Amino acid sequence: MKNLIRRVLLALALTAGVLTAAEVGTVIHIDVTSVEKITVENQPASLATLTSVVGSLVKDKNHTVVEIKAPANLDKATVERIKDACRRTGVTLFSMATK
Repeated sequence: MKNLIRRVLLALALTAGVLTAAEVGTVIHIDVTSVEKITVENQPASLATLTSVVGSLVKDKNHTVVEIKAPANLDKATVERIKDACRRTGVTLFSMATK
C-alpha cells in the first residue's frame, strides 16, 4: 500500500509541477492527436508498437513517469489502451494533460 501511495503522490507532484523530471527519474512523453497519430519522444508510434517503443526507453520502471498529452475529446477507451500498452512495460506512473 505504501508503494501505491508513493507512486500516486509522485505522479501528482510531477503533474502539479512540484517535482521536476530530474527529481522523479525518467519522464516519457507521449503526444496523441488521434488513435492513428501517436508520437513517443517526437518519434512516430502506433498502438501496436507502443509497448516496444516505450519499453526501449524505460530504465527503471519504479522511477519512470509516462506523460500523455491528448485532445480533451479523445475517447477514454483509446487513452486506456495507451496506458495499458505502457503498463505492459512495468510502468505504473502516469501524468495526463489535454491539449
